[in-house]
Amino acid sequence: MKRKIVFIVLFVFTPICLIAQDNSNKSTEKNPIIGNWKIDLRPTPDSDGYYQSFVVKLIKDNTFTGTFYGSEIKKALINKNWAKTYFAFSTSDQSNEYYHSGYLENDKLFGITYCPNREFTAPWTGVKE
Repeated sequence: MKRKIVFIVLFVFTPICLIAQDNSNKSTEKNPIIGNWKIDLRPTPDSDGYYQSFVVKLIKDNTFTGTFYGSEIKKALINKNWAKTYFAFSTSDQSNEYYHSGYLENDKLFGITYCPNREFTAPWTGVKE
């Protein structure tokens, strides 16, 4: 009797676990930008690397949530209709608003940050951690 119960439990629950695992893998394959990224914000090409985190937590329709450089991402948009995945969002600190945009190509992020109040713009790159 115990063997039948064990068999039934394994027969019923194993496929459910495999389906759940498969769906989570498809989610990250479908949205490869989701995850933790190590962003290199060096000020010049010859400077030493200056690294910060970019975390994309959830993509829903054409928006996403996460953090960049320790700030909550705001007004995020994503466009997956092209060969590359394009994105744009804003962040802020105590005195400035920052605008960021970029794209994913060959498992690497390429982006640019713009802050009009600081008369500042800088390109950056990132790799998934």
